[in-house]
Amino acid sequence: TVTQFLQDNENGALRKFYNVIMDNGGEVLTDISNLGEITILAPSNDAWAAKSVENNLGNREKVRSILNMHIIKGKLNVAQIHQKNAKMIAQVPTVNDRTFLYFNIRNENGEDVITVEGGGVNATVLQADVAQTNGYVHIIDKVLGIPYTTVLEKLETDPMMSDTFKLGQFSDFNNQLNNTKRRFTYFVPRDKAWQKTKLDYPSTHKKLFMEDFSYHSRSILERHLVIADKVYTMNDLVAMTAESGDSVLLPTYRDSLKVKVEEEAGHLHDDSGLIEWTGYVITWNFKKINVYRPDVECTNGIIHVIDYPMLEERDVVVNGG
Repeated sequence: TVTQFLQDNENGALRKFYNVIMDNGGEVLTDISNLGEITILAPSNDAWAAKSVENNLGNREKVRSILNMHIIKGKLNVAQIHQKNAKMIAQVPTVNDRTFLYFNIRNENGEDVITVEGGGVNATVLQADVAQTNGYVHIIDKVLGIPYTTVLEKLETDPMMSDTFKLGQFSDFNNQLNNTKRRFTYFVPRDKAWQKTKLDYPSTHKKLFMEDFSYHSRSILERHLVIADKVYTMNDLVAMTAESGDSVLLPTYRDSLKVKVEEEAGHLHDDSGLIEWTGYVITWNFKKINVYRPDVECTNGIIHVIDYPMLEERDVVVNGG
């Protein structure tokens, strides 16, 4: 079994992973035993040596949620990851409440490279499909859930955010996102979100992605970037909305962003349509926007990946004939 495999690894490639579980009371091992079919993403020994990781190991509650982020109910092997990824980046729930992993497969020199993203960290699978009687172990090169990149580095490297990154490059908007003295909450439309605007507002979309219109794209991105002395998680925003009884005002670069953030049960589901989970919905300007991926942590902020930009057709108006 997977449990037995981890115990047998007391001196092997997953020695550190096993030790962290045992140093934190070993309950995670009991959970693994009780789950039946299971998939574990096990960080390698080297992954635990990173400074950012070592700094978090003293916080027992944090370590527990980090360990849970590496556990998936059910068997998930490379063939299934391929299948899930046929249409889009695969989103898979973990046993850590409302935390998902995102698998991506790219081809390098004829070899498949599988990456997995969780809690703001992008890790590469070093050894996949270590099969056990009740599931799989995949060995990864980083510990998930302990961020090590700034908001800018995250945008630049995440395959889901490349269009927003590109827009921000036109006007040098992105430069500020490396500032570690600031705290950013960035609502980032994923690539699919921009593709939807191409269908809804073809000429607006076309102009936005031309460098000549960088003034317009910058003002739209500024609307999505909250700059404050703290970050706002989705739970924070839900609580603030409930408290105010209406919308909340968040400070942005030039102005403020007026949004209402609520939870909606069952509007998010996996590709099969069989597994549903509660998701977050933002209401902006009478439009409802789903949060595709909440709380992607970075060293100087947090990113919420959204399903549609906060955009009106009139945002890109060009005067003169």
